Amino acid sequence: MILIWLRNGKKHYLRRYNRCYMYLYKTIPIENVFYMLTYISGIAFDHRITGNLKTDNRTLFSYYIDFFSEELKKIVQQGLYKTYINYDEPLHTVRGQIVLSDSLRLKGRGHNTIVCDFDELSIDTIHNSIIKAVIELLLFKHSDMLLPEQKKKLYTWGIFWGDVQSISLRLIDWDKIQYNRQNIRYRMILFWGQLITEAWLLCTDEDNVDLPFINNQSLCNIFEKFVFMYCKHYCSNVYPDISVSARQMEWCNSGKGEFMPIMRTDILLHDSRACKTLIIDTKFYKQIFTSRDRGNKKVFRSNNLYQIFSYIMHYKYNHIEDNISGLLLYAGTQDEMNGKKIFEHNVCDIQLDVEILDLSVSADRIEYQLKDMIQRYFGKANSK
Repeated sequence: MILIWLRNGKKHYLRRYNRCYMYLYKTIPIENVFYMLTYISGIAFDHRITGNLKTDNRTLFSYYIDFFSEELKKIVQQGLYKTYINYDEPLHTVRGQIVLSDSLRLKGRGHNTIVCDFDELSIDTIHNSIIKAVIELLLFKHSDMLLPEQKKKLYTWGIFWGDVQSISLRLIDWDKIQYNRQNIRYRMILFWGQLITEAWLLCTDEDNVDLPFINNQSLCNIFEKFVFMYCKHYCSNVYPDISVSARQMEWCNSGKGEFMPIMRTDILLHDSRACKTLIIDTKFYKQIFTSRDRGNKKVFRSNNLYQIFSYIMHYKYNHIEDNISGLLLYAGTQDEMNGKKIFEHNVCDIQLDVEILDLSVSADRIEYQLKDMIQRYFGKANSK
């Protein structure tokens, strides 16, 4: 069985027969990436992950299907995305605008129809077509790789795509799919659809599977959502007075500013009783530190510090009564820490810390780090 090891953006092929030892960037195990994904999606995490598609243990491909099915259910419950599609067809009744030149041409040929140009609200969009193609791929081409409950979910929710035209998965340019406010909720399910498609395209007759490449931007989004969901879940159970949100912040200016961009925090924890606020900005880089003036001295990225400092000052301007702290949270490994993971600073009498969350350890240790982070700012739960 051939497995892929993705490190520093390059593919390295390894042979393993019992367990899947794979890494995504630096020394972050692929298991931990899938742990974060399962936490985000609310799916139970299984540590028995292998690279072979046809073993009895859970596979990466199987996890893709679980995530895809969960997102499929959410799309159905929220309603399929619809958009207006333009049609130019000969009809027996007038609909929309009459295309006079084409109508006269058909009339001269003895046809009793009128060519009309009209728009129709339809679910037959590129986003829905891709989803239907992935459903057909799983049910009709890879049904032997599906668990019974996975088949049931795909049949149950896939029936809502019956009127959608399918599309060839080989011809999709994933980078050119456009999103707007109405279909942004499709981003996650299409992400899983892309991974399923790439896994299928990379399969060989010898049942070897290449793990589809998850780029740095995807890992950044996964890390941000994981920290947000953990904080929200943990605080709801332990700190009832703390609300967790990704809040849009107001600029500290009197005018509206026609061309001012939206300023939104990754994670904002607010204790309504103690009037405490923690603003967290998550970052995921191959290299946390950067060299200064082409020298050997390593420093944090200046633009990241400027960003979190701007969040703090603007929030402080609009919430004078709150005790505000800022945290720049990097995803890292033990190799980058050198024995230290928390860097405390006091800027303008405001606490501004930088912390490295070690993702090279077990899932329990990752949760412990996040739990300790929250307790450091808001105190232990038994003291509240």
